[in-house]
Amino acid sequence: MMAPVTAQRTLPERFPRLAHEGGRGQVRELERLRARAHSFAEQFIRPRALEIDQRTGEDPGWFDWDLVRAGAEHGMLRFLIPAPAGGGGGLATHAAIVMEELCAACPGIALIYGAHALGISPLLFAGPAQWDGVLSELIASEHSERPLLMACAITEPEAGTDVEDPALLARGRVTSHARRVPGGFRLSGTKRFISNGSVARWITMLMPTDPRRPAQTWTCFLVDTRSEGFTVARVEHKMGQRACPAAELSLDEVFVPEERVVGREGDGTAATMIVLACSRPPVGAIATGIARGAYERLLAWLHDDRAAAGLLGRQHVQLTLAYMEEEIHLARQAYLDAAMELDQRALGSVMSNPAVRALGHVPASIRGRAPVRRLLSSSRARDATVALLHRSTDEQALTRALALSSMAKARGGDVAMRVTGTALELAGLRAGPVRAELEKLWRDAKLTQIYEGTNQLNRLEVYRGLCEREPIGCLPPLRHERRSRP
Repeated sequence: MMAPVTAQRTLPERFPRLAHEGGRGQVRELERLRARAHSFAEQFIRPRALEIDQRTGEDPGWFDWDLVRAGAEHGMLRFLIPAPAGGGGGLATHAAIVMEELCAACPGIALIYGAHALGISPLLFAGPAQWDGVLSELIASEHSERPLLMACAITEPEAGTDVEDPALLARGRVTSHARRVPGGFRLSGTKRFISNGSVARWITMLMPTDPRRPAQTWTCFLVDTRSEGFTVARVEHKMGQRACPAAELSLDEVFVPEERVVGREGDGTAATMIVLACSRPPVGAIATGIARGAYERLLAWLHDDRAAAGLLGRQHVQLTLAYMEEEIHLARQAYLDAAMELDQRALGSVMSNPAVRALGHVPASIRGRAPVRRLLSSSRARDATVALLHRSTDEQALTRALALSSMAKARGGDVAMRVTGTALELAGLRAGPVRAELEKLWRDAKLTQIYEGTNQLNRLEVYRGLCEREPIGCLPPLRHERRSRP
């Protein structure tokens, strides 16, 4: 029988600084979102976590669409989509709060929704042209038999962490490429370890248009997985987070029309850095959720199971629990620091810009008209989007946000491994059914030290951004800067 979780804590209890904000609307909004995510996790995710982990361990290609439909009904697929497209309009803080709750129940299932949000992220900074395209399709599909999912594809067979840093990308062994053809591009190559890759309907995919100059020509494309030439080569047999498939994708001259180039050709390096700055706080939250899930299960076992009788009275057990509480608390503060820095200082003024807000009030029926869509996806509109980014933020702010995000990710990943390992050691072999949950969380934790860049790369970003205060290159160049390049 599954051990009960410990009592819920409110956001001000988890983040003491929020207590000083009292009844502010943002805190109430985040608390409602957290409560909804917790309710969904307890009702739909945790009861099936072990069963799904075992089934996908035996058959990596099996996927539970019932959970996707349930998640859609509870808003787990739309919270990051801008409000003008029908979504929740959330940012990194919202995503992090949701992911901690879901991952305390099962990080593998939670990753389905997290990978979907990652796939959406590049579209958020490509301008309003995306509001009435794929993002609206995602919303419209939520009540269908198979809601549409997204993924983001960066990693290649010989270039993993390399493609997540501008300096390393310049020397990376990138083999994929896109070549310009009339009306768009033809994409060829292989992408590997892509979460949701085998089940996604749309994938934001990054590759160079000139393989000899990957860093200068790195470009983001929106790929329709039903396109001719797109195939799922295999689904990996994973150690942890099994419920979310990791696929190898093969592209053989896949056509992507011009309007599905996300942003501008050659701006993909900057887009990657912004997306990583946005996604690493939620990864820190994923890791924090895993650690919290192990801690809560251990604590419940110590309180309720006869096999643990007397252990809570021992001082070394009390010290161990205090250590786990400390680690989780500090990891949580790190991801909130990073998320709020990003949302409120580095990128918050972009979405609150009067021009963006005004366009959001234009009815979708007007924005969807062909002439308006052509205007919004024109090169002039793309240049205007980049200019808006430059007016709303700067390299210093984005570099600091990326460094804090990288710190939260690296810290969280290490905490998840330490806390889950400690929980297993303390429970030993006497823990009965909860032992299987702890073992699973320990397997799940390892991936948080690897995806979104290894912890070693993330700490290099911390060094550059906080120790040396070296601009990392998160903003695409303005149009006149692009023309002045040799």
